[in-house]
Amino acid sequence: MNIQKLPRTVISTYINAARLPLNVVAKARGQQGNEQWPPALAFEGVEANVETVLGSLLRDETLVEAGRLRQAKVAQLRKAAELETLAKTKRTQAQEEFTERRELAEQKRTQAAQRAGQREQQIEKQAQQRKAEVEQKAAKKAAAARQAKAAQDKAIERRERAVTTEALAKESEALKVQEKALDAAETVEVIDDTLEGTKEDRKTG
Repeated sequence: MNIQKLPRTVISTYINAARLPLNVVAKARGQQGNEQWPPALAFEGVEANVETVLGSLLRDETLVEAGRLRQAKVAQLRKAAELETLAKTKRTQAQEEFTERRELAEQKRTQAAQRAGQREQQIEKQAQQRKAEVEQKAAKKAAAARQAKAAQDKAIERRERAVTTEALAKESEALKVQEKALDAAETVEVIDDTLEGTKEDRKTG
């Protein structure tokens, strides 16, 4: 057996033995085979350091190279874990921003709907006010027209009464004149009768 291969085998055996409790925990937590699981990654980093240091002490280049490769692997796994964490953080931020923007958009839509409803109510109120004003003006005009007609009817009635009064006065005056004429005619007849009587008296005398 190669004298250098023996320590390498012993080191590998001790490392595998030290890994057993970690494997049990990883299996219990469902992390078996997950090289990015922090405890597994930390153990592999320790394993890489052990291989590198012991390989240097034993002057076992194969062990040193294995340790260095394991260190490079651990570095890449840590980098991948960091990038995955960063990506997860960015995804979370993006989701939060998306949720916030969606809520803001929903809020704006709600506000716009409220403003539209308020505007519609205002327009309806203004339309009702204008309708009431038009009806009020129409009522005022109708009242004014009725007042004007009533005044006109009163004026016509006054004129008719005046004309009637004047006609009655003239008729009364005509009756008086007629009575005077009748009186005069009767007087003439009396005079004529008197004259005729006088003539007869003269004849007989």
